[in-house]
Amino acid sequence: MTKKKSFVSSWFFDSSFIASANNEILADPFWVDHPKMGVVPFEDGDMGRACTKYFAECLTKYGFYNLMVNGSQFIPVQFKDGVAVEVDETYIKDFVCYALKLIPEVGVKIVDQMSVRYGWFFSKNKILTSLRPLMDMSPMTDSRSVAYRFHQNGVVKIREDEIKFHSFKELPEGRFVWSDQVLCRNFNPDLIKEFNEEEFLKDQIGNSGNHFHKWCQNLCRGRSEDDKKWVYNEEKFKSLASGYGYLLHRYWSDYKVVILVDENIQEGSSNGRTGKSVVLDDGLSNALECVTIDASEISKKGNRNNFVFNFVRPSTQYISFDDACDDFDFRVLFSKITGSLTCNAKYGGMIQFGKKDKPKMGISSNHAILGNGSSYVDRQHIVEVGDFYRFNKMELGKSPSQFHGGWLFDEDWGSQNWEEFDAFCVKSLMYYLANDLVGGRSSENYQLKKLHQSIGSTDLCNDLHGFLEENLDQKVYSHFVKGMSDVEKDLCLKEYLEEKGHTLSARRITKSLYEVAAYFGFYLNGSQNIGASSRTQVRFNGKGVNSYHISKKMFDSGASNKVSDFDPVSRLETTKVGVSSEGLLPPPVRIKEDVTKECIKDTFKDYTL
Repeated sequence: MTKKKSFVSSWFFDSSFIASANNEILADPFWVDHPKMGVVPFEDGDMGRACTKYFAECLTKYGFYNLMVNGSQFIPVQFKDGVAVEVDETYIKDFVCYALKLIPEVGVKIVDQMSVRYGWFFSKNKILTSLRPLMDMSPMTDSRSVAYRFHQNGVVKIREDEIKFHSFKELPEGRFVWSDQVLCRNFNPDLIKEFNEEEFLKDQIGNSGNHFHKWCQNLCRGRSEDDKKWVYNEEKFKSLASGYGYLLHRYWSDYKVVILVDENIQEGSSNGRTGKSVVLDDGLSNALECVTIDASEISKKGNRNNFVFNFVRPSTQYISFDDACDDFDFRVLFSKITGSLTCNAKYGGMIQFGKKDKPKMGISSNHAILGNGSSYVDRQHIVEVGDFYRFNKMELGKSPSQFHGGWLFDEDWGSQNWEEFDAFCVKSLMYYLANDLVGGRSSENYQLKKLHQSIGSTDLCNDLHGFLEENLDQKVYSHFVKGMSDVEKDLCLKEYLEEKGHTLSARRITKSLYEVAAYFGFYLNGSQNIGASSRTQVRFNGKGVNSYHISKKMFDSGASNKVSDFDPVSRLETTKVGVSSEGLLPPPVRIKEDVTKECIKDTFKDYTL
């Protein structure tokens, strides 16, 4: 909020802007200025004329309009030189009173007379319904191959191989920028005259400054097994940097959510303190207009909040789901990632974003995000971060501030640090535009931890895996019933688990068995999916019990008890990580330029909505 107010104050309360508007208003005033009596009080018979002139001309000269958004909704704004700020009746009243009082001799008298007629000039209903409409205006946004960054001294236009700097007055006709999206600090073009990808990816440990750059790289360090030294992983940084650039790029060419999760997930605990939030919350909230949402609002166990997007505004560029718990319901985001986004306000109103212009989304978590299958994989860009900062804090007593000469984004952060941070944002954008999202697949360690988390116990997972291995190519049973032989009793899963110390419901046993089987490549009755078709019931002394044939092969589709002679292609994220990608289609190729019109690199003319 401070950032917004600071910029608004410098931009809209500019003395030259107000003086110019006041001179125009004085040329044709909405009040009566008698030669001898001065400002005459507003009379009942003159109120219609005075208010018409006030709303149609005076407020317009100060830049106040009703801006049409989404083709039907009107939002009161103040508009100046391509920048718009969302306002309310209180802001309008305060601005008008401030500006009119600057008119010599008569300004204060005018405001006094307007205050007497408060309902005519300043009431909410009067103001919000009488402002002139502003039509055919669209917010400035990114295209597939171009990104824009807005600073108080101008607009940075970014391509994969170059940057250009423009003033706000050079924005294309019919385009504007929300004031919330303008960073209240200047951009230093000298820090990034050209982009060198090799230098960007190189370990910054030996260089001075560049603290946010170093922070991101420290999240990509791991300790070597031999000498326990911290080793920089460039491939992981590529994944993190491209994900960061993707979130900064306000164009949905990849329908994914960026997920930062601890590499060393601990069963039954939520350690955190690895530095994820500094990237996804602190970093992006200082680079974009951001709304942070408590991820527990969409957990499976908790009550669903219909107003989870309550604070999202038309100017919002990024939504951060902070600290997702172990039951985070990622399915809630499916349609919001690939389709439009509707945000319900708690006290009325609705904001609708299109498929391409909705805010990007990021998730930080100390747990694996549960869910298997292509619907999950295709919507996730996962970066597993190391515990560099947590280890140094907990084991050595060395806080992150000691590595960086202070806390990032703190009030003591100097102008050089801010300039370097903004330069990193531009570099990560250029890296993303040139390379798309890099990596982002979950590791085998992550998948195994997700399995443990889903089942609820590492020991249970190991014991189920042992049961499957011991009884490969045999028929086993869900539980013991009278009439079974001693050999058949030894093949009963429930009793096997009880001997290992696990007391579970039949439903949980079945679910866990199928999850473990799918992960390690086993088939139960030729299937890896729980369902009636995957179960076979046998009877002993009139009592039914589920039976499963354990195999490493799939059943033929038309056979009830015959195992096929081939292994099917493993489905994404449902079997052990590391399957061959041979035969899979190549990734789509990014279209680098807009083909609908000629691109002119040194202007805004190649901009497309």
